[in-house]
Amino acid sequence: MPEPKSCLLPQHIERVVARDGRPHSIVEFDPQDTALLVIDMQNFYLADGAPSYCADARAIVPTVNRLADAVRRFGSPVIWARNVTNAEAFRGWSVHYDRMRPERVETRRRDLARDAQHVRLWHELDVRKDDLKIDKVRYSAFIPGASNIEKVLGEYSVDTIVMCGVATNVCVESTARDAMMLNYRTLVVEDACAAGDRSLHEASLITFYLNFGDVQTADEVIANLGVDRGSAAAQ
Repeated sequence: MPEPKSCLLPQHIERVVARDGRPHSIVEFDPQDTALLVIDMQNFYLADGAPSYCADARAIVPTVNRLADAVRRFGSPVIWARNVTNAEAFRGWSVHYDRMRPERVETRRRDLARDAQHVRLWHELDVRKDDLKIDKVRYSAFIPGASNIEKVLGEYSVDTIVMCGVATNVCVESTARDAMMLNYRTLVVEDACAAGDRSLHEASLITFYLNFGDVQTADEVIANLGVDRGSAAAQ
């Protein structure tokens, strides 16, 4: 099956070039201040019969693994973020949970508990023991109290975030927008993200590219990192 074409059309690129003078704002990377942040590639979205199953998510696993391998070889950290919930999340984000049917709330309470099977990262991901891991209790990892992401990034002096995962238009977009608004150089990898609906995936990426940060393919990112495009190295 041929790779899908980029959702960035000539008119989108022309608008960015007219504003910035170039089609991509993040083409130079420093291993000392770059990180790959992978959002919510966990069983809750990838396992058969999962409550929030994303049909396109498994297809991006090889690309996510290739990105992670390239970033490690570049000398930068890989961070795996998981969506979880707890009692404080239910209290502090009641506007979100109060609108749901009770059975939906109970499903999330059970399946997004930190020790639940659905919180585990998908088994085909190339997660290494030296990779970093964070848990978040909101769509955006950067909302105060949602996670310790800013502490982790600060420890590694990160100011450039390459981001991928699921869902493009929900947790990836929410986290990426907030990262840019907090003054991180933020890039979303188009073919390493997935959403429940292709049109929502594309609309999210186009909006982010036009207004918030950069959008590139995995091949473009890896080329700009200056590492080869081989598949993930064996553990």
